Amino acid sequence: RDLGVLDTAQAVHRLTGQPAKLFGIEGRGLLKPGYAADLMVFDPATVARGPKRRAHDLPAGAARLTTTAVGLHGTWINGARVADQTGFCADPKSRPGEVLRSFAA
Repeated sequence: RDLGVLDTAQAVHRLTGQPAKLFGIEGRGLLKPGYAADLMVFDPATVARGPKRRAHDLPAGAARLTTTAVGLHGTWINGARVADQTGFCADPKSRPGEVLRSFAA
């Protein structure tokens, strides 16, 4: 955004549609009828990384650097809202997605 190399639509497609096609993940990566309702609503003018902070949530209290996102308003997976501006809002036991370990491509 700051460099003007891609417009918002191109950037979103490179992060969604292109990887889904490359890895053969059918029914995802585009907003169209019959596809999974995976959405992230953001403000293109303000979306950014927040300040870095150190979290001590790894085994044995080990630290890691993390940031919170700025300008995000919500995330939906398979049509279910899983996050809002404050963080995760879905029950971890009933999260609607799944980890993909292999792809068709």
